[in-house]
Amino acid sequence: FLIGDKMNKTKLISIFVLTFSMSAISEGAFTTVMVSAKNTDAYIESVKSNTALYEAIGADAAGYCETISGRDYMGQLMMWSAFSDVTSALQGASKYDPSKAPKEMSKMREFKYGATWAPIKPFPRLDPGYERAMRIKVSRANLPKLVQVVTRLEKEVQAAGHDTFMNGLFVAIGGGATEAGTYYLKSITSNVDTHGALIDDYFAGASWGNTYREALLLVDDVVNDQFEVCEQFYTASK
Repeated sequence: FLIGDKMNKTKLISIFVLTFSMSAISEGAFTTVMVSAKNTDAYIESVKSNTALYEAIGADAAGYCETISGRDYMGQLMMWSAFSDVTSALQGASKYDPSKAPKEMSKMREFKYGATWAPIKPFPRLDPGYERAMRIKVSRANLPKLVQVVTRLEKEVQAAGHDTFMNGLFVAIGGGATEAGTYYLKSITSNVDTHGALIDDYFAGASWGNTYREALLLVDDVVNDQFEVCEQFYTASK
């Protein structure tokens, strides 16, 4: 849950160098499909009832995130799939084109775009809940330091009693103009009550506040800031 100052747009060539020169890219990957659902509940239930798709693309797990605050458009949903590595994620994405979904599915939502995500700082576990989702801009020089600080922040917040808190930092691969030049920072707790308590703790002078502010200084700009409710509804059979 960071807030930053504005910066100039980063050139695409810099993004390429920054993305693929990071020696600390972690294992695992996600693919996401962004849609605008006419009826979010009906669409989610429809997808849940057809998990054969996730088996077909080789996903290890799958779920959704519904944007509930700061929406870019009505019915904003992010359908996500988790994979063991980027290769598996790209292969999975190549097996399903969401722009060519069956007619009944297409009638329920408007497909926006898809992306593949590589973790720079991964989640310690896959445990979706109530999530602050932010697109941020960070300089090449500051990115390794930011990873170190948000990792330390995670441990300090947990030690302060917010045991469900975790964060992750991701970079998009093939996310189009929407994701180019930004990183995806997720801050997660189990539900709205635990997330609210976390923010109240900060404003009350939490012991981890200095580490939060240290991270804040490393962020050049916040491009987007939203709250999402997320759920996992598929796990691959062993």
